[in-house]
Amino acid sequence: MGRPKELTETQKADLLARGYRPYEVWLPDVNSEEFWRKMQKEGEAIRESDRRQGMDKVLDAFAEELWDDLD
Repeated sequence: MGRPKELTETQKADLLARGYRPYEVWLPDVNSEEFWRKMQKEGEAIRESDRRQGMDKVLDAFAEELWDDLD
């Protein structure tokens, strides 16, 4: 995909004058198989933690109060 369009010096000066500052943001690659493996592992850990703490019952009870069409 490449880098975004580079700003001209005038555009950079204008943004700086208006109180903006440049910085770079790195995000996870959601198209990566490794990303989804990690998400699945973390999701399973969260579910297991919730189950051990009884949170699954709390969430189920909460959901039943909100939605009366749940099985």
